[in-house]
Amino acid sequence: MQVTIRNDPTAVARLAADSIARAVAAQPNLTLGLPTGQTMVSLYAELSSRHQNGELDLSRVRGFNLDELLLPPGHPSSFRQFMQEHAWEHTGLDPERCDIPRTKGDPIAECRRYDKLIEVAGGLDFAILGIGADGHVAYNLPGPIHESTHIVDVPRVVAKFFEISEDQLPLRAITIGLGPLRSAKSLLMLATGEAKAAALVALIEGPQDTRWPCSLLNEHSRFDVVIDAAAASLLHRNGLSV
Repeated sequence: MQVTIRNDPTAVARLAADSIARAVAAQPNLTLGLPTGQTMVSLYAELSSRHQNGELDLSRVRGFNLDELLLPPGHPSSFRQFMQEHAWEHTGLDPERCDIPRTKGDPIAECRRYDKLIEVAGGLDFAILGIGADGHVAYNLPGPIHESTHIVDVPRVVAKFFEISEDQLPLRAITIGLGPLRSAKSLLMLATGEAKAAALVALIEGPQDTRWPCSLLNEHSRFDVVIDAAAASLLHRNGLSV
């Protein structure tokens, strides 16, 4: 695991975009795991700027979103809406080459369908990850391990950040499991803000522990973690790249 600390979220986004650009230059048709979340807004903005300046071509990339909320189609809090607003065409990603879990129909069948799609694509070449304050990655939550795509109840403390009504609780999500992430050829994690500090200690310095799902990835052979100074505030920095 290579951990790099930058001063602020903008610098984190730039360094992460550099990594993605190098990966795509080496393999223009790579299969990319795509996240959502506030940390990723700056990353997608940086990728969009490079695309508009003719510095980055993601048109041949195959994309798989890591998760999706089980909300009605077109809901403003859905991750599909997030991708339409911040990513996909803005960054040069072709929406026709990008998949995200469907919210219509049988969600269990959708989990199986999504696993099959990733399998047929040959797995993930490069997965971009965020991390939750509780250590969740995608929506792999603390507790029992799920290797395959599955359905989770989103914790209320997280659900409150979405524009949903009481009758839409408990909020559920479809998420890929830890299996595709552990078998991805490369992982890139971004984390910013002091709220992520304890989870990063568990990832970088702790043993593998199902109470911190992020830690279950810490033995991956090609794992770059790019964080800002606030997120790194609880780490012992010996050997870390600053």
